[in-house]
Amino acid sequence: MYSLMVCDDEQIMIESVQHIVEKEFSNVKIIETARSGREAIEKTLTIKPDIILTDIKMPGINGLDAIKEIKKVHSDVKIVIVSVYEFFEYAKQAVELGVSEYLIKPVKKERLVDTLQRIIDQLDTERQKYKWELETKERIEMMLSAVEHSFIYSLLFAQVQAKDIIKYKKEFFSIEIETGFIFVLTFNKRGKSSNYESQLDDSLDNQEIYTLLKNNFKHRFKCIVGPVMMDRVVVYVAQTIDDLYQQRVQSITYIEDSMRILEDKFNIEFKVGIGRIYNDQDIMTSYQEALKALNFSEGDKVLHIDDIAPNVYNVGYDFVTQENKLIIGLENGDVQRCMTILSDIFRKYPNFFEQESIHYRIIEMMAAVRRVATENGIRDNVEPGYYIKRILSCRSGEELEHICAEEIRHIACEISVRKRCNIGKIVEETNAIINERFDQDLNLDDISKKLHISPQYLSRLYKSETGENFIDRLTAVRIQNAKKLMKESKYSIKEICYMSGYADPNYFSKLFKKHEGISPTDYQKQIL
Repeated sequence: MYSLMVCDDEQIMIESVQHIVEKEFSNVKIIETARSGREAIEKTLTIKPDIILTDIKMPGINGLDAIKEIKKVHSDVKIVIVSVYEFFEYAKQAVELGVSEYLIKPVKKERLVDTLQRIIDQLDTERQKYKWELETKERIEMMLSAVEHSFIYSLLFAQVQAKDIIKYKKEFFSIEIETGFIFVLTFNKRGKSSNYESQLDDSLDNQEIYTLLKNNFKHRFKCIVGPVMMDRVVVYVAQTIDDLYQQRVQSITYIEDSMRILEDKFNIEFKVGIGRIYNDQDIMTSYQEALKALNFSEGDKVLHIDDIAPNVYNVGYDFVTQENKLIIGLENGDVQRCMTILSDIFRKYPNFFEQESIHYRIIEMMAAVRRVATENGIRDNVEPGYYIKRILSCRSGEELEHICAEEIRHIACEISVRKRCNIGKIVEETNAIINERFDQDLNLDDISKKLHISPQYLSRLYKSETGENFIDRLTAVRIQNAKKLMKESKYSIKEICYMSGYADPNYFSKLFKKHEGISPTDYQKQIL
């Protein structure tokens, strides 16, 4: 239903329009009338009609001046002028004001009906477009929310590499910064009951709480907010490494302000743990620090890892962070990174062999290293438990360090070689397919499907390993075949074009000349 306001100082004109609209339109309703420009302006402030039909000459403020004022507060309204004055200057002003139609009195019924119908059709189109834009925006927001959740899951379960983290942030969230920190928050309602109805109410409240806190965090930080996992939310904040102290104070202030809003509105209790700023490749360390600060918090609602006294750190926590980094390095076959991490562990605890708790943590870490080896198919011709027995039989810290370094280097190298072999096989199979099917309609998608990998990954891998793009390789093979056929002098240029995998002789000629610096015809003349 569309609303119409009629503005005219002649009552007969208002009644005439009212009669036509009621008879001809079921989706238009006259909601108000006005006898002067001032009255039209004042009524528009409250009723906001979809369409205004107005005269120019009215007592006091005329129709054109009224339209100027109305457009200031209701710019989307459609306006039709109905006037006895057929002056160019009036028409010009009407156009400048964005008036939809300028009709001359007396207006025939058919003309008025056609004009209103055209405006209604335009309004229908605009409403449909607006509805579509809202639906599209909603779908995009839902998609981005799913991507956010996926990003956080990937971080927590170490399923994404640093370069992919950077790509994620740039493409989906327009975040260029390659450093950041993580904070973890928990919340629950005060006096929470355990019955089913209360739990259902809590889950509904949690969603409202989550929406509000997400909006608050987005307003204050460049951040990616994870989903509610039980009563816990993980947030990644992109942050440069400048004045670390000032950044810490600012972060705590922002988080406290945001959580205070939630605390007052929903009657909840909350705790937040904040990790330090790291490069993206080491962001898991910030997560572990955030958990440490969260679990240590006694009285403090928001606690940064640097606000914990040094003596509260325990060996278990330190080794969890180091071990996670070591395992990721092993799985990537990054020998140098693994050896650096291992060296850092032994340098941090020079007397580890005499400290039983640290000694056992290193043994547990090496058990995890062997598990990575097994999962990656590394089988050595030794009896079960050989490596653990070897570690347990060490008589000095130097001997244990040597064995650990030797074992980790061996496993990282093996994984690296296997990865390189797999990559080499993919490139080899790609070249084999090109050599076999170059004379057909062949593209990257065809080969990636056959090799069961994505086209994007194949393209990057092929370029990285061979130094040339897939299409350049395919073109080179096709041109080489064309030159071979030309030497045989049994085929026309057109036939050679088709036999080399091209459907357009003109395109083939341009490509050949670009590749060889000479046209196919001239090349054939030179070699014959």
